[in-house]
Amino acid sequence: MNAKLTTLAIIAALFSVSSYASDPVTINVTGKVVASPCTLDTANSTLDIDLGTQQTTALAAAGTNLGTKLFNIALKDCPAGTTNVTATFTGVDDPSAAPGWGFKNAGTATNITIQLKNALAGSWTDSNYTIKSGGTWAKAVDTTTNTVLWNLAARAYTPTGSVAPGTVSASIVVDFTYQ
Repeated sequence: MNAKLTTLAIIAALFSVSSYASDPVTINVTGKVVASPCTLDTANSTLDIDLGTQQTTALAAAGTNLGTKLFNIALKDCPAGTTNVTATFTGVDDPSAAPGWGFKNAGTATNITIQLKNALAGSWTDSNYTIKSGGTWAKAVDTTTNTVLWNLAARAYTPTGSVAPGTVSASIVVDFTYQ
């Protein structure tokens, strides 16, 4: 008898449950197709730049520098669909390098900043060619060779003078975006 009552209770419960339709659900499918990356050409890129050695007496006056070194960053094997590459340079800004066009020296020498610029154009004081943290430089891919080349110059510069002896060092990260 208990089994009959239990079965009747379950059947009654099933008939008493009302059936409601829920609101429709939207499924969003997204994605992105991007240009394929190029390869860093290590044979034609200089990633360690040695600015050399200078006496503190040569860096006593504001506006003097440790010397300029030219170097390249090269990409190769760019796929056919990649037509443009943008390099974004990031590092720690040096607030003493007015108007902010310099990377902070992580070495032990004081009153000195590291600067980068387009080696083929402009002066060190031209903000159109000097690179600061967050700065970008877009270049077209050479479709004949499937390469891209950035000609750069680096220097250690003292905006204030009175450089104290020590090391000069900065790490600048370059990210590439492909179009």
